[in-house]
Amino acid sequence: MPSLTPLLANFNANELSLLSSFGDSRSYQKDDIVIKLGDDNDTLYLVLKGKLDVLQEVDGEDQVVAVLEAGDSLGEVSIFDPGPASATVRAGSEAEVWLIKKDSLDALHSASPKVAYRLLSRITTCLSKRLRDMNDKLVDLANR
Repeated sequence: MPSLTPLLANFNANELSLLSSFGDSRSYQKDDIVIKLGDDNDTLYLVLKGKLDVLQEVDGEDQVVAVLEAGDSLGEVSIFDPGPASATVRAGSEAEVWLIKKDSLDALHSASPKVAYRLLSRITTCLSKRLRDMNDKLVDLANR
């Protein structure tokens, strides 16, 4: 598993190999559904190749609200708080993802607390950045 995603930056080859053994790689064809809105989700996804479209229903039609590319991640909240998916995610092209479920992350923690801690720390940093960015957008909207 390459370290092309910011979540895995600074992990060495042995740590990446260990992480890889606790997750799965999946390939998708264009228009395959990766995650369906409302389905139970307890999984972190890392986009390795291709593009994924994040869809929300707007006025009764699915609209692309974000495009994720190689190096991007999704499902970070689901690792901490499993629950219904907040959006549908569809392959925008042929795509490959690496995923790890919460139970597998818990097993990783038992096998290598240091590696699990580093991954969880990176996820927390990613979520914090997204929250700050969203707060900035809300302030901008309020000031218009």
